[in-house]
Amino acid sequence: MQTVTTRVPEEIFEDILNIEREEKAERAEVIRRLLADAIKRWKLKRALDGLRERKMSLRSAAKYAGLPYVEMLDEAEKAGITLDYSLRNLQFDLDAVRQKAP
Repeated sequence: MQTVTTRVPEEIFEDILNIEREEKAERAEVIRRLLADAIKRWKLKRALDGLRERKMSLRSAAKYAGLPYVEMLDEAEKAGITLDYSLRNLQFDLDAVRQKAP
């Protein structure tokens, strides 16, 4: 594990202290959780931007965001992103599902 040191505004520090108390967790753990959550949201935003700009496929966006394919599809729908999903793509996905089925 690496160490990261940074200065934060008083307001953010107070928020961290409040979260420590509410979560009954140590400061380092609180900050790790907050950073992990922020990174996850940042990756999702970048993946959605890539989809919107047609720079990423749904699969590559899902992989980048660390989400299952279906969850990425839901996120794209929530973000109002229409996907170019052809009949050929559907057939490919159905074949993949059939191969995994018992």
